[in-house]
Parts: sequence; structure tokens; C-alpha cells
Amino acid sequence: MRIFTGQYDRTIDAKNRVQLPSQLRAVIEPERDGNGVYVTLGEYRGTLSIFTERGFEELAARIETEFMPGPESRRFELQFYGLASRTEMDKQGRLVVPDRLRTKARLGEAVFLVGQKNRIDIWNREDLERSMAIDWDGEDWPDWQGFLRMRPAAPKDP
Repeated sequence: MRIFTGQYDRTIDAKNRVQLPSQLRAVIEPERDGNGVYVTLGEYRGTLSIFTERGFEELAARIETEFMPGPESRRFELQFYGLASRTEMDKQGRLVVPDRLRTKARLGEAVFLVGQKNRIDIWNREDLERSMAIDWDGEDWPDWQGFLRMRPAAPKDP
């Protein structure tokens, strides 16, 4: 099972490459996860997401838009799959961030890579800091108890 965690301060270079830190690369097993990665628009506005090949295939298997006919599902498929881009990491762990996706997400040079369980998100530094703003000394301490104690939903009977 692959679980991506942590925040890593990175720079997108002049060739649109970003280097995955060794901590994130260590989680990827080519025999299990494939040799390439997919870069897509992220769940959060102004972000991109990186999935392993297997992770992207698992995500695609969970997305059942064929059971949701209509313009929204067609638009989602056009945008999500049409903008997804497969790339490979070089020996230094760098991957190319497609210019088209970088432009849509408005990513600058200074970014954070953030482990998000089954994916790695690319954030502008300022946007991530703003989104994670918590008054750690005050009343804003996160109440994670409900999430930490969650149990998977019971399977439904056929």
C-alpha cells in the first residue's frame, strides 16, 4: 500500500521540471505502481495532482461517470482525462509539469509538494500556507478525532 505524506519545499525549473524528494520516491515501487506518473488538475483550486500509473488506474476505476449520463459527466471526462498527462521521472527524480496544466493552475516557480495519501499535490507556496492557516496557540487546533477513529463503511449486501 502506498501512502504519500509530508510537505516538501520545491522549485519548478526553467524546463518545467520539479524534483520529487527521496521520501516520496521511496514510496513508489515500479513493479507495483508502474514506471510513469500522471499529472492532472488537482482537487483544490490552483493545484495539480501527481498519481502513480496504478494510482491513476485505480482512480479511473472508481469514477463511474457512465452511470451519470448528462453534460456534467461528459464535461468532467473531457477536462479530467483530456488534460491528464503521463510523464516519467528521470534518474534525479524530476518530472516535467506540463505547461498547459501549470498555466491552468497558475503555478509559479516556488511550490510545495504535499503528500495526500494516494497522490502528491503541487501547491503554490502562498496558497498552501493560506489554506493551512491555523492558530496553533489558540482555539483553532484541528479536531481530528472523528477522522482518526473512522471505520470503513460496511459492504452492502447484493
